[in-house]
Parts: sequence; C-alpha cells; structure tokens
Amino acid sequence: MVYVSVGLLATLWWVFAASALSKVRGGGAMRAFADSLRPLPLLPGRLVEPVAVLVTAAEVALVVGTAWSVVAVAAGWSAARPGASAVLVLTGLLLAVLTTGVVLAVRRGTGARCACFGAAERPLGRRHVVRNTILLAATATALATVAAAPAGALQLAGLLVAVAAGSIAALILIRLDDLVDLFLPTTTTVPNGRPTGPR
Repeated sequence: MVYVSVGLLATLWWVFAASALSKVRGGGAMRAFADSLRPLPLLPGRLVEPVAVLVTAAEVALVVGTAWSVVAVAAGWSAARPGASAVLVLTGLLLAVLTTGVVLAVRRGTGARCACFGAAERPLGRRHVVRNTILLAATATALATVAAAPAGALQLAGLLVAVAAGSIAALILIRLDDLVDLFLPTTTTVPNGRPTGPR
C-alpha cells in the first residue's frame, strides 16, 4: 500500500505544480486567475485578489509539501508518516474549499470559467466537479495508505512505477477538459436554431 501512497502523492504534486505555475508565471496570469474568481458566489469583490494570492500561495506550499512527502515516504524517514499526513490534510481542506466554490458556481449558473491550469477558456461544469472529487478521493486514499504504511525505504523499481503511474494520472486530470472535448464533442447552435456540429 505504501507504493499507492507514493503514486497518489506524485499525482497531487503534478496537479498542484501545474496549477501554481500557471498562476505565478506572470502578472497577467495572476490577474486572469483573480478575474475567474469574481463570478463565484462565495467571494465579495474586495476579497477576490487577496483570495487569489492566498490560493496560489497555498498551492505553492503544497507543491513543496507533497515533494517532501514523496521523498520522506520513499526513504522511510521517521517523520514521513506525520509529515505526509499533515500535508494531505491541508491538501484535502484546500480541495474541499475549491470544490465547494465550483459546485456553487455550477448550480447557480454564474458563468464562471476554469482558470485552474491557465487561461480560463471553458465555463465551470460537471467535469470540473468530477475532477475535484477525484482529487479529494485521491487525497483521502493517500492519507489512509500513509497512515497504514510500514516504516522502511522503498525498492527503486516499485518507486519508479508508482511515480510514473501517478504522473500519468495527473496528466489525465490536468488535460481533462481537452480529453472530454476530444471524446465527447459538443455542438454549437446558430441563430436559426440548427446545430453547427462538434467543436
């Protein structure tokens, strides 16, 4: 089960690394992220920019925390179990807050767009709720497996397989919008009411 922990921690690391990088790569990126938060029903306008900075800082902290957790668990450090558990609890709390905001935005039809990994091109929808739910489940599973993991360093081969599997899972989650559009294309409607085909 400890290899499952490493794989899930690797997934979370990649997801938060991609998300944080998309926000800190320039002032325009941070402004775009803040703008994507404005339609959310949870935030008054004056809190949008501070919350955007806070979320980004939390993501950067989780990138560091999950990286440390992977190394600590893989090396069998004595602090691995409590340290990784603390990181995963904080990860779960952040994801729970973000998921609540997405669910409310979708239910109320705010038109808010997803700027999770860069430009806000698509409105928040059920796919984003599903992605966050998967990440929450991954966090809970990682927490359970870390708590139950025996002490001791891991074998290199198993470690590499776990990290590779976690990285692939992260790539799927990060590119979920593109994958959904590829396999489940939607149609657009022109003024006469006729669909124009997939896009």
